[in-house]
Amino acid sequence: MGGAGKKSIGAEAKRQLKEQEQEARKEKGKKEKGEERQKGAVMVDDKQVINALSSLKAITAHALARSIGVKVSVANSILKRFEAQGMLKRFGGYSGHYVYQLVDSKATK
Repeated sequence: MGGAGKKSIGAEAKRQLKEQEQEARKEKGKKEKGEERQKGAVMVDDKQVINALSSLKAITAHALARSIGVKVSVANSILKRFEAQGMLKRFGGYSGHYVYQLVDSKATK
């Protein structure tokens, strides 16, 4: 009942080298993923956002993201923050895709 014979020294060395290369790739992948996560911070000036909002025909997260050059999730959080501050009001939309309008500061006073 034979079985696998003893491997040669060269074959064993190749196997160990291959394992070391695979571990090195895993470590490198972990480092790169960590670096990508740190790049996510976005600084947006409120004056720039207000200028962009006043020039938009329909204020949506997608339109704002396109006009100021950020991701839609960032634009959505900006719109929610402005709504909480009372600068915007939800005007229409459905299922998370809302349309906003600027609140006229003269009409509220």
